[in-house]
Amino acid sequence: MLAINYEASAQQADTSFSNRHQLGYNATETIRLFQRESEHVYKLYYRYQLNSSSFLRSGLNYSLDTSGQGSLDIDIKIGFDRVFKTSGKWRFYAGGDFMGGFEKFSSSSRKNYIAGAGPFFGVIFFLNEHFSLSTEPGLFFKVKYYKNTNTFNPENSETWVEMDMVNVGQIIMSVHF
Repeated sequence: MLAINYEASAQQADTSFSNRHQLGYNATETIRLFQRESEHVYKLYYRYQLNSSSFLRSGLNYSLDTSGQGSLDIDIKIGFDRVFKTSGKWRFYAGGDFMGGFEKFSSSSRKNYIAGAGPFFGVIFFLNEHFSLSTEPGLFFKVKYYKNTNTFNPENSETWVEMDMVNVGQIIMSVHF
């Protein structure tokens, strides 16, 4: 009886990283708990397991608005994270990302280019072996470059630096395979 109980509890708590791939979707817009609307929010996430505690990661955001004031927004990030604590179905990890982005506005010849990097802290909860919920608040340092190509003004561009808290209250729903 004790052996059967131990085996059943081991199966319930076993959320080892046997699946090398994690594909996630930013469910915050669907759930809308805490997150304020912010720019450059990644909608798709991918993590690849290198070993039991190290992961390569990427994210993608694509937005196209075809209205009169329309715009195109593409953001990509790549990074690395490492699990530093495991407790039952919970994993705690930290890492860093590099990001790049491009915005083009159809109502003008204005273009924005964005590059940045930043650390983050992540928490993942396994619902079962193949599904999880996670969040990854972080801090991003960004350099933005703006250029208006439809003017002869020699001051048609500008560069500035921003620091932003990102992904606060974000929920990522993922499948592991």
